[in-house]
Amino acid sequence: MCRFLAYSGDPVLAEDLLYNPRFSLIVAQSMQAEEMSVAVNGDGFGIAWYQPELDEFPCVFRSIKPAWSDMNLKNLSKKIHSPMFIAHVRAASPGSSVEEVNSHPFQCGKLVFMHNGMVGEFNKIRRPLLRRLNDVAYEAILGSTDSEHMFGLFLNHIEDPFGEVSTDELAYAMNKMLDDYCELYMECGLKKHSYLNFCVSNGKSIVATRYTTNPLVQPSTLYYMYGSKYHCNDGNCQMEPSGSRPDAVIIASEPFTTRRSDWMKVERNVLMIIDENKNIKFQSLRLPVEDLEQEPAYTP
Repeated sequence: MCRFLAYSGDPVLAEDLLYNPRFSLIVAQSMQAEEMSVAVNGDGFGIAWYQPELDEFPCVFRSIKPAWSDMNLKNLSKKIHSPMFIAHVRAASPGSSVEEVNSHPFQCGKLVFMHNGMVGEFNKIRRPLLRRLNDVAYEAILGSTDSEHMFGLFLNHIEDPFGEVSTDELAYAMNKMLDDYCELYMECGLKKHSYLNFCVSNGKSIVATRYTTNPLVQPSTLYYMYGSKYHCNDGNCQMEPSGSRPDAVIIASEPFTTRRSDWMKVERNVLMIIDENKNIKFQSLRLPVEDLEQEPAYTP
């Protein structure tokens, strides 16, 4: 299990998202996450950001070091100023190796993708999953994680990750990825549950899921907040309210600011869409695997 966040809005310093908040992703949630059974996320990290004045492709920085001890990340965060951030701290699934290629987020073209959770019995579907992929999706998988292989399924439904990818295409590909997973699940006779909180961005919009195949438990946590502006002053980080359409939106595995009333929990088994105009929409997700008899739940 892992923790992540994504930000879309007016340009902000990475430091104000990653370090300065009271319950920040790097300082607090890396070492003592409050809303997951595995509190320490020390198996690597990654951040991605976009600089639209330069080009439309993300810059990605990943490492196998614990995020709290990486001085390069701390120094870079004071100078990175961007309207779109993706950040992830990793707690590797049992048996998964800690290598840089296994750190999130994963990139292909203009897209970045990350995952909080686990694919149950991934070893049973890995080979048939790879057989489904087109050349671009296949070549994009550099590591061994279940997460990156799900990214491959996602890319299989994107016509050109290096070209323009619309918000609708992101949502479509996320739905098709889950459909493909469901087919593989039933073809391979899987029994164990999966926890599938995904997040993908094209640099302008964000699509995320909060989902589990287990109908008896809640998925891993996911929250969001929105407003006119996010800022930090003297250690006080907050979102200013907006009167109409928001100008800034943040999603996160756990609330990281002191004023928890700003945060709303994403409902179970939904797709969340934040488009390029910061409009927020939700779509219900329900897959046939939820109705199958499975092994007892694993609590994330």
